[in-house]
Amino acid sequence: MDDNSIFELSSVVQKDLLLFNDVKAPISLDEFDILLQIVCDVLTKIPSTDQSYNIIKQLEGNKSLEKLGPLKIQQLYTSLSSLLIKAASENISTSQLEAKLKTLNWSFEQITRLLKMFSANQSKIQAVLKLYGSSPPKLVDVNWRLDYQVETNTRGPVQQLIYFIDLILDDKGRRELLSFTASHAELEDLVNTLKDACQSVKRVALL
Repeated sequence: MDDNSIFELSSVVQKDLLLFNDVKAPISLDEFDILLQIVCDVLTKIPSTDQSYNIIKQLEGNKSLEKLGPLKIQQLYTSLSSLLIKAASENISTSQLEAKLKTLNWSFEQITRLLKMFSANQSKIQAVLKLYGSSPPKLVDVNWRLDYQVETNTRGPVQQLIYFIDLILDDKGRRELLSFTASHAELEDLVNTLKDACQSVKRVALL
């Protein structure tokens, strides 16, 4: 990525990152340092599946952060985590990160402290991210059609609706096609499984 370009973040993450310099409810540098340190501590360690504590709950119980309130703590923690993961995974330079934070109206002190912490932990965060393997292909499009299947060579008469699904994937610039068929019940099961996965991702983001 060109150092002169500004990397993109989701609208939700950007909105929550603006809270770090909210003039109506400013965050002190002490609060900022606590959040930043905890986020870096979490991102530089291998996650444990049997972890018995919730990071958000720990933050909520921190006396130095109690005036922020549970909702704001959650927003600050998740947005800051997303920012550092994005920056590390895309190997963002400090100049690009600085440019992005300036668009979010962060103070000079906040930017300086985050850049220092990011520089010290970037390679560690990247090492943890690599444990998850290379980036999987991204889903860019879906094509489907519905047919009525009368019979099959192996099962004989079936008389059922059958969906033909084509998933178009982008694997580092190379397009791939993943095709499969599913009955209505199987497709419903797949959709429900994906919904469960989305909920799990949301829960993990709060750990």
